[in-house]
Amino acid sequence: MGRKILRGGLLMVIWSLTTTVALGQVFEEVGAKAGSSAASSGIVAFAPPVKAEELAAKEEEITISDPLEGWNRAMFTFNDRFYFWVFKPFATGYNAVIPEDFRLCFRNVFNNATMPVRFVNNLLQLKFDGAGIELLRFLINSTVGFGGLVDAASYIDLRPRNEDFGQTLGWYGVDHGFYFVWPFLGPSSARDTVGMIGDALANPINWLLPGFEWVFGASAFRYTNDQSLRLGDYEDLVKAAIDPYESVKDAYLQYRKKEVAK
Repeated sequence: MGRKILRGGLLMVIWSLTTTVALGQVFEEVGAKAGSSAASSGIVAFAPPVKAEELAAKEEEITISDPLEGWNRAMFTFNDRFYFWVFKPFATGYNAVIPEDFRLCFRNVFNNATMPVRFVNNLLQLKFDGAGIELLRFLINSTVGFGGLVDAASYIDLRPRNEDFGQTLGWYGVDHGFYFVWPFLGPSSARDTVGMIGDALANPINWLLPGFEWVFGASAFRYTNDQSLRLGDYEDLVKAAIDPYESVKDAYLQYRKKEVAK
């Protein structure tokens, strides 16, 4: 039985690598044919609005307005106190009860289940190699990875290609708009708030679960589990800051710039 499982796993790995190459070739051929057809018909072929280098430079120049600073600072204070008074004590207890290996498995399952979000956004950004890798990761992790409990695809260097709808909007040249802090969810922008709605619509968890209470429970559990693996990061960010609000806003903006420009 053990040999059969091992042989099956090796066959899956070989099949995955072969399919990755094949998909890459198909996407390149489709793109080349589409460009050739468009050129011959006098139609301008669809292309990214700017090259990667130009997009990175454009993002680096972006600043974000803060017309709702009064609201944002109030929500920042609320989130800060919620973190230290409620969430951190709860997450500390959660960490003490649930071993890290189990928490990593929970994270893997959620990441595997939300593959359609990353797949769709890779396609929208014409990152066909990323879309193909996300699909392969899902097939491998859902089978060899025992339903997503294990990130088996990473063992053959198929790393996740994280793209969200906020990044997609940025890729098409949509500006951040204004800065906004959501209660519980934290820092965002007008662009990324719209992006969250788009990602929610593409998230199968939100339309496969039987009701709102199940969706809310799954989201709360995922957030708690993910944050439990990063306890201490927030403290490191704000403890030495003269103005923690500005420090978090700047860190958020820099992070989103990097994500869009990658």
